[in-house]
Amino acid sequence: MNRNLFSLSPARRDALAGFLLISMIAASVIPGVSLLTAGILGWTAALLLSYRLGRRQRVQSAWLIGLGAAGIAWGALHGAPLDATRILAGNQGLIGLLAAVSFLRLVTRPEAANRDAPPPRGRQALWRTLIGVHLFGAVINLSTVVILGDRMTTHGRLGKRRALALSRGFAAAAFWSPFFSAMAAALTYAPGAQLWTVVLAGLPLAAVSLWLTAREIDPENPALGASFIGYPMHFGALWIPGLLVAIVLTVHTLVPHWSILAIIAASAPLLTAGILIAQQKRGAWQPLRDHVRHGLASTVNELALFLAAGVLAAGLIGLTGQMGNWLPFERFGPSQASLLLLAMVGAATLGVHPVITIAACGVWLAPIHPEPNLLAITLLMVWGIGVPANPLSGLHLMMQGRYGIDGYAFLHWNKTYVLKCLGAAVVLLHLYGPLLGVSA
Repeated sequence: MNRNLFSLSPARRDALAGFLLISMIAASVIPGVSLLTAGILGWTAALLLSYRLGRRQRVQSAWLIGLGAAGIAWGALHGAPLDATRILAGNQGLIGLLAAVSFLRLVTRPEAANRDAPPPRGRQALWRTLIGVHLFGAVINLSTVVILGDRMTTHGRLGKRRALALSRGFAAAAFWSPFFSAMAAALTYAPGAQLWTVVLAGLPLAAVSLWLTAREIDPENPALGASFIGYPMHFGALWIPGLLVAIVLTVHTLVPHWSILAIIAASAPLLTAGILIAQQKRGAWQPLRDHVRHGLASTVNELALFLAAGVLAAGLIGLTGQMGNWLPFERFGPSQASLLLLAMVGAATLGVHPVITIAACGVWLAPIHPEPNLLAITLLMVWGIGVPANPLSGLHLMMQGRYGIDGYAFLHWNKTYVLKCLGAAVVLLHLYGPLLGVSA
């Protein structure tokens, strides 16, 4: 790449990277276009935005790429062919979805019902806050936590109960949301899984997790101090993700060979543009242009991580191809899924991001052809439980930087919650197995 590109000002680098990411989305969803093209565009954008990466993200990405490159080299030395598309675009469905759904922030915001009214208190306020951060977070991701958290602070402090309500309510959306990176990762590494089967299977665990959180921080318990101060949530904007779901279902019915991830990635920016044009006419182009020039750059941490994890997955494929017929399991049923879940959440407590273990285990298990829906459900459980268990997750690091709450405090606060969620998940896996035709 021309070195002059890296001598550009940060604003120009952001703008150029935004254009590349828009081009990447298009290349990812247009039938007949090689995913390698999308992968090259994504890598170029990530390099332009690398100045935004913190030290931890740089080190983590470098380790993943280094380990992946070692596996690729090992496989090549033993006769495995080099697959540039797998190396550079292995997670392209996930990355395209990540960039595309960021546009929904422009039209779906958890606005307060009444900006001038005092914040609500008590049990109803808790449930409205939990459900609000859960539903809006399922669509517009981490920005929801910031919007609600900034309004809920008292003298700049969020407090334990409000921090737990926001973080757990948000993380639980990973169990089912089609717009979460977790779903894209699960569908990528469990090929053949059916989106709506997986969504429906995730809803019960999401409900359990919200109930556990509400019970633990019950505002009616006098031992916990003053009443819970919530967010005056207005749910009117949720019609937009509902419309997007209807569009995705309709297009998938009409064009069944087009992947769900590609349909969502194509629909989210187009729907956002359509709504803005209907609402603001010519004024719509300003927020769209600002998002391309500045907003897309904010996805760089996830972009770098998922690109690096794709290289790791390619390396694991090259490495496992030389390991003979040894596999972790002979079959993949509810018992094996439960063991995998426990091991991967255990890795999360050590600071390992779920996408890393998902990529590794997806590749590792591929030769035994696990039931795809059961595997995808398990991987979503890993993400939904692993994020609250991970002291170094992006969610906890954001809350540490913005509200001064140490990530390891969340590890301590969430330990009982994580164990209860794991217990519920194991029960659900054993219930789902027979329904999916897999015996224990």
